[in-house]
Amino acid sequence: MAAPTLFLSLMFAAVLLVGIAQRLHIPYPIALVIGGGALSFLPGTSEVNFDPTLLLVIVLPPILYYAAHTISFGEFTRNSRDIFSLALGLVFATTLVVGLLFKWLFPDLAWPLAFAFGAIVSPPDAVAATAILKRFAIHSHLLAVLEGESLVNDASGLVLYKLAVAALLSGLFSFEAAAIDFIGVVIGGVIVGAFVGWVCNLFSSRFFDPIVAVLFSFIIPYLAFILADSLGVSGVLSVVVCGLIGSRFLVTRFSSLTRVIGWASWDVVVILLNCLVFVLIGLQMGRIASGMSMDQIGIYSGYALIITAAMIATRAVWIYAIHTCVYMIRCFKGVWTQDDEHLWRDNAILSWSGMRGIVSLTAALALPYQLPSGEPLPGRDLVIFLTFVVILITLIIPGLSLPCLIAWLKIPPEKEHNVFAKIYQQMVNVAKKEIGSLMEQNKLNKEDAGSLLIYFQTRHHLLDLSDDHGGSKRHIERARLHIINAQRNYLLQKWRERKIDDKWLTALEHQLDLEESHLVRAQLK
Repeated sequence: MAAPTLFLSLMFAAVLLVGIAQRLHIPYPIALVIGGGALSFLPGTSEVNFDPTLLLVIVLPPILYYAAHTISFGEFTRNSRDIFSLALGLVFATTLVVGLLFKWLFPDLAWPLAFAFGAIVSPPDAVAATAILKRFAIHSHLLAVLEGESLVNDASGLVLYKLAVAALLSGLFSFEAAAIDFIGVVIGGVIVGAFVGWVCNLFSSRFFDPIVAVLFSFIIPYLAFILADSLGVSGVLSVVVCGLIGSRFLVTRFSSLTRVIGWASWDVVVILLNCLVFVLIGLQMGRIASGMSMDQIGIYSGYALIITAAMIATRAVWIYAIHTCVYMIRCFKGVWTQDDEHLWRDNAILSWSGMRGIVSLTAALALPYQLPSGEPLPGRDLVIFLTFVVILITLIIPGLSLPCLIAWLKIPPEKEHNVFAKIYQQMVNVAKKEIGSLMEQNKLNKEDAGSLLIYFQTRHHLLDLSDDHGGSKRHIERARLHIINAQRNYLLQKWRERKIDDKWLTALEHQLDLEESHLVRAQLK
């Protein structure tokens, strides 16, 4: 089968599987992996071959950059303790536990390979978990922790993976040198990401054409990743920091039309990349299994199940231990709240949301084929098979049972006092004030002002207004643009004063962007 035909066939299958997943109300990564696994046994799919390192470079930067834009920076900072506890501490703990277990199960294989495997399966992928959790009225900090964890843990897991592979190839390992390298790689990645994010977003915000600005935004994560990688620092952290900085520029420096086109374009591209990667993960099933006997598949699948159980147990023990310590400290200081009573429910969901995905399989496939001596790397195929089965188990069992767990826990809804409606009403008051100001300046007559007041009070679109205004329609449109700009300035002022969070800023600014982009397009016709 020709490469273009095969690629289009895979994309068609991926889109079909996503549609089926939506109808069945299951996370699309699960459907894609299972569907890809089924496709792997069809004739012609064995021809699918890809460079895992190249795939990581192509797919990971835009996915991380998009994730850094969508996460609430305020939620990220407020939950930074939990996020870094999971993304750093738990990744180290999982690498250690899985490495020791791997060495116990396969004593003939080298210690560095054992810890390389531990690092491979240590970072969870939050795509499946967040797809489930967003359907339920759970506490917002749970989503923030999971999304923040997935942003940072890829970097820590891949750094540990590179250190283990280096020890595997050289036969030498120094804890002091590894610790220094880890710190240097992390700090260097943050610096490079901050530099690229600031310079590139400052440059792209000056583009007049929104299409050009959006196209340039797809280049930025690759610049951050490649520059950091060429300097020997963490490309993943560089992209994350670059994306966090870019999210700040997006709400303050870019035009409304750029934001609307940008969000729509990035939504499509990211879902396409996720579809491609998860289908490729499934397609590896046939190739990996073809080199093993049925007995080996059964035995190694049992080992993978044991490893997965150890990973889930490690995650649960870590989360409950950390939060128990925090709870005891709060009680000792007398700052205990009633919300702490429900903490064990949140911890249960966090413990059960450790699905693995893209990074784990690409890292496993990127293991070197040979040692420096020219001999084949012992255990390489075993590590790839175990990684695939671990991904499959964590996606299917926790992924499909997570909704049942949420229902069983009966998590009380978050006490959120309709922040969205409250802020929007304040913005309507800003509109009324601006309408009065325009009338005082004789820039708006009484009839047009009345129409605008009706619009902003009922949140109807300009197309819903009567066409009886005749020639005054252009005046209304210009006044609406002026009012929308005033509302946006008010919104940004409250955001800078930290009186509203990033998620409310994004949601309300998106409404203003849609209104403004419609007016701008109408005037261009």
